[in-house]
Amino acid sequence: MAISRRLLGLSASAAIIFAACGPGATTSQPPATSGPTTAPTTAATQAAKPVACVAFDTGGLGDKGFNDLAKKGLEDAGTAGFTTHFSEAQGATDYANNIQTLIDQGCQAIVTVGFLQSQATADAAAANPTIAFAQVDTAWNAAGPDFIPGNADDTPQPANFTGLDYQVDQAAMLAGYLGAGWSKKGKLGTYGGLAFPGVTRFMDGLYAGIQYYNQQKNPTTKVTLLGWDGSLKDPSTTGTFVGGSGGNDTWGDPAKGEQLAKTFHDQGVDVIHPVAGATGNGSIKAAQEGGYWAIGVDTDQYISIGPPTNAALLTSAQKAIDVSVLDFFNKVASGYLGGTDYSGTIANNGVLLAPYHDYNDAISLELRNEVNTLKAKLADGSVTVCSFLGRGC
Repeated sequence: MAISRRLLGLSASAAIIFAACGPGATTSQPPATSGPTTAPTTAATQAAKPVACVAFDTGGLGDKGFNDLAKKGLEDAGTAGFTTHFSEAQGATDYANNIQTLIDQGCQAIVTVGFLQSQATADAAAANPTIAFAQVDTAWNAAGPDFIPGNADDTPQPANFTGLDYQVDQAAMLAGYLGAGWSKKGKLGTYGGLAFPGVTRFMDGLYAGIQYYNQQKNPTTKVTLLGWDGSLKDPSTTGTFVGGSGGNDTWGDPAKGEQLAKTFHDQGVDVIHPVAGATGNGSIKAAQEGGYWAIGVDTDQYISIGPPTNAALLTSAQKAIDVSVLDFFNKVASGYLGGTDYSGTIANNGVLLAPYHDYNDAISLELRNEVNTLKAKLADGSVTVCSFLGRGC
């Protein structure tokens, strides 16, 4: 298995309910369309498109995180005329079986969600070279297990695999700068579900944004971050994580998220950035009820969570997962099989900072302009996240 471990973590809301079609999987025919500018979906048009499918990660649909956002991409594919299927994982032991179920249902383009499905995805791609596979939060590591190119363990990227990777640390850096400028106590807090790159990239970005703010402002008392020390070569050794088996005990425990937020708040934190799926939603709820603030992940959580909880959200660090999933299906429909990776960045709008919603007028024009200036510098490469990290670039 040669899928890179430089990856990401967890978002958007589902709008279409798919009918059950066998254990662990559902299917949908394209929804009806209407309106004078929309061409009707014909049987011939539908047959010309590959069967588009998604294997969701643990944490489940309704996580208001990366599973839901991938589902939005699948729903958009259904609207565009693709026949679609999906499967849900209750635990890591479901991954391989769920992918096989989709293959058995005739899926020709399969997206797996989340880094934890790396081995199952790599195995399925190798065993099914005519099926196009993509994986959310992953880039192929052609250099092999030692990450050093040119050695015997190098593994060329399969011709039927596409990594869908997102440099969400860039969006999180913008959020960190904003949070540092907004915090009334000069303390932010963050925690992750598990210590893998799909999670820690958010935390790296938040740390970098705070450090850049301190560098620009050079205040007597610098803004600090609890839960993640990016100055270390391996911050995961001291970082704060939910832990658990990687199932609902990690990603689906809002009560645990509430408790973590209250612990941070007791230590003086007034802006919290949870990176733990539905567990993190509990932290946002605690912030709203406790009169402090939060920064969302993956999607615009102000929209996905809704009132009254969303009143705590200053913004969210977003990944455009839905757009990249639909783009993959469209590319496969045009004859693409794989062999390359997609990287979502600030420059190509693959990652972004969500609107400020309720806080747009409350956040000073000066701070908003500073965030926009940082965004431009990240886009042109004159500022990088990794230059603020202890392990460097």
